Amino acid sequence: MEHLPDPKAPGAEPGVWWPPSALTPEWIREHRPDVLHVHFGFEHFTPAQLQAAMDAADDVGTAVLVTVHDLENPHLPEAEQPAHRVRLAVLLAAADEVVTLSTGAAEAVRKDYGREAIVIPHPHVLPLDREDEDAAGEGPGPGEELLVLVHAKDLRASVDPEPLLPAVAEGVRRLRAQGRPAQAVLEMQETTQDPVRADRLRASAEELGIRVWEHPRLDDASLHALLRRAAVSVLPYVRGTHSGWVEMCRDLGTPVVVTDVGAIASQVADTPLPGEQASEAGRPGEGVAVVGMQDPAAAAEAIRRMALSPRKPAPPLWRRTQRAQVAAAHAAACARAVRTARRQHAERVAVLVITGDRDTHLARVLQALERQTRRPDEVVVVFMGQPDGQVPETDLPVTVGHVAADGHLPLAAARNRAAVLASAEILVFLDVDCLPADGTVEQLAAEVADHPHAMVMGTPRYLLPDWRERTGLAEAVLPEDAALRAASVPHGARAHLPAGGSEQWHMVWTLVLAMRRSLLQAIGGLDEGYVGYGAEDTDLAFRARDAGMGLRFHPAEVFHQHHGVHRPPLNHLEDILVNARRFRAVHGLWPMEGWLREFAAAGLVDWDEDGGRLELRRRPTEQELAAAKVADAAY
Repeated sequence: MEHLPDPKAPGAEPGVWWPPSALTPEWIREHRPDVLHVHFGFEHFTPAQLQAAMDAADDVGTAVLVTVHDLENPHLPEAEQPAHRVRLAVLLAAADEVVTLSTGAAEAVRKDYGREAIVIPHPHVLPLDREDEDAAGEGPGPGEELLVLVHAKDLRASVDPEPLLPAVAEGVRRLRAQGRPAQAVLEMQETTQDPVRADRLRASAEELGIRVWEHPRLDDASLHALLRRAAVSVLPYVRGTHSGWVEMCRDLGTPVVVTDVGAIASQVADTPLPGEQASEAGRPGEGVAVVGMQDPAAAAEAIRRMALSPRKPAPPLWRRTQRAQVAAAHAAACARAVRTARRQHAERVAVLVITGDRDTHLARVLQALERQTRRPDEVVVVFMGQPDGQVPETDLPVTVGHVAADGHLPLAAARNRAAVLASAEILVFLDVDCLPADGTVEQLAAEVADHPHAMVMGTPRYLLPDWRERTGLAEAVLPEDAALRAASVPHGARAHLPAGGSEQWHMVWTLVLAMRRSLLQAIGGLDEGYVGYGAEDTDLAFRARDAGMGLRFHPAEVFHQHHGVHRPPLNHLEDILVNARRFRAVHGLWPMEGWLREFAAAGLVDWDEDGGRLELRRRPTEQELAAAKVADAAY
């Protein structure tokens, strides 16, 4: 197997590979490698750009192997993690083979992205040709001062030493109480990514008697020498998944105390050193202690214990054997990826229907799904506030769920529950009012397969009040699409929307919406803080947009079964106010502005359109509710 070198990034210095040219469609189409192995470094790209690269790989027959090193990107702040998860979801959706570094991460990949990942452990960090004594070093002698080394490094987003400093100080106090000289040192680079946080750290460390050592960026030799001198290396991570630093310390024999983030505990426990036994299932053994950031007493005791523990470097011969096994496992993964890329297989599709006391509508929806040109692999029906809800007889595979209703329609909770119950990767949300045209499921699923980074909305048409008479509806026979089309009208607000990619995120409605399950999970599903009716769809769309997803509209039709409406929706007034305030707080602008203006004009609400005030002045009267109801409106 030949490994191609990382291509030089345009305009970059020699040896600089980022942003990686190998993740561009142009490079892939020109070089046509058998396997494209994506490990990390893809935060420089949008989901659409990554999808273009994956499409190029598919076009030229390049297999895609994805190693999930980071379920959370340690270089990015918390606010940017949803975008990282969307990017990862795009890659995993396209991957022909998935690898990760620990059993814990493999379980997360299975749960969050629906992909099975093989585990290939993190290999050595120090060179394999080192001498044993160089790896072990001397370490502190019996009477020497024990160096408790806390690593702030350049204060990247993944590190926050401040909450752990009291535990460090207490650990040193306990060592001294045992008669062991000890000193805590917070090492920090002279130039950090967060000078304000650096100032705060200096003050906290000084108050606790912890020495701060600021230094230029250390080269490898200097770093290794420092860690050989340390009695314990304390890693105050707040996010991340795996740690090369931990493996470096294992190579050196330096004991480690690391905060319990990601799958680091699993990473170490999966590969105990020769003669080392994991203390319990899924927990690391002798050389690494994993502690909770919120448990200072346990952290202090771990620091005391690990500072006194013997140094046990990973034997180079063992690392050499492991390296050969890792290389063989990667070669096998590449071979499987190539075989998989050559097999064509359709992805499974689930249709998700939420309903509440609309049994007749539900029966018609199931009839429409039974006659699809591409029948769904599963249908999930979630009843809202209808504990005795029953699914009509059908030959479709149906999963049933329930959510309680406390006077408000739990729309977001019901859709989330349906997504959890589904096992397919492609999800099609479908309102119980909507009858899909015969080809709708097939068309939406194909569009999602072609554009995995996007949410895809179909086209609703609204059946007229007399549609039953127009179509000659019989109880057990659903009219053909042509008859339904003739008895329906398009929504006036959507007439301007062309098919294809769009930025009209405010026009996203979940009554017919398709997307990948992994993308929905990446952005956290629908926000269940929205109660009842209004804005939960737009909030989902805006969060998808902010995470870098794409939006597409598609002519695949659904026919909305008629029911009367209120203009404006006075029957949902209080829900709309609650949801509008929540949306404003999250996104900085008002949703449903047309309705809010009508409510304000009627004296029902006090609304500052340019500010943050929206208050209920009074509830609508029975006369106002009756006047607002339009029984014969199509929508």
